[in-house]
Amino acid sequence: WVTGLLGYWVIGLLGMESNMQFHKYVAAGNDFVVFDGRETRLSLKPEQIHALCDRRFGIGADGVLVLGADPVNDFRMHYFNADGSRGEMCGNGARSLIHFAVDQGAAGSTGRFQADDGAHHYRIQDQQIQVEILVPGALKATAIPFPGCGTINTGVPHLVVPGERLVEHDLDWLGHSMNPHPAFSQGTNVNLVNWQQDHLSVRTWERGVNAETLACGTGAVATAIFAVATWGLPWPLLLEFKGGPLIVDQLGDGYWLSGPTELVFRGQITLFEH
Repeated sequence: WVTGLLGYWVIGLLGMESNMQFHKYVAAGNDFVVFDGRETRLSLKPEQIHALCDRRFGIGADGVLVLGADPVNDFRMHYFNADGSRGEMCGNGARSLIHFAVDQGAAGSTGRFQADDGAHHYRIQDQQIQVEILVPGALKATAIPFPGCGTINTGVPHLVVPGERLVEHDLDWLGHSMNPHPAFSQGTNVNLVNWQQDHLSVRTWERGVNAETLACGTGAVATAIFAVATWGLPWPLLLEFKGGPLIVDQLGDGYWLSGPTELVFRGQITLFEH
């Protein structure tokens, strides 16, 4: 067991404390702190979530996941961004939580779970965890930040920006310039994409993390839909992120995201609260 203290909460704090078991999962470079909240109601404050995700004084993660009970589906997914805000959906987070749920005996090789944006099917094939991503609307063309871009909601809002030589783009500047922006009232994730011969190269800036991450599942789906509509590419599509590969496929009217997930460690942490 790894034990630790959240330094953010230790300094100058007097009050209640509780020891919590956690697991940390990584999915194509996206990393998540995962708690089991099925039997014990877990109420995390935004400040605690932010502290947990701090890469110097906490565990370090792009977000926090809580496995919850659900009366209809296999389980309930609660997702929180690294800044402490609630996230409607997270594709790689969902795949990590499915992995955790299977490890805990709360899920099988196929099933369904509830997230804030609706009910999602999942399945495990060839050791790849695949999750259905809900896409409530169509891709829309936009001239922001320049003509030829697209916007679409894949559980959370995404802006897709085509370009070459992705490594030279200042994605951090672009992400912050779009958040806030009059065109995106709820903010937006930003994806830079370059079409290679046999795959799409993608970089993503995530709202809620407020920085570039090594991958993004809902961003992969948004980018794939953009690439099919704009460049006429066939399904399925391979997308290469800094953290690893993701595959997006369209089956019937649905979109499916698949890729690697891994449990990297588990431990116990002391959470302090007023």
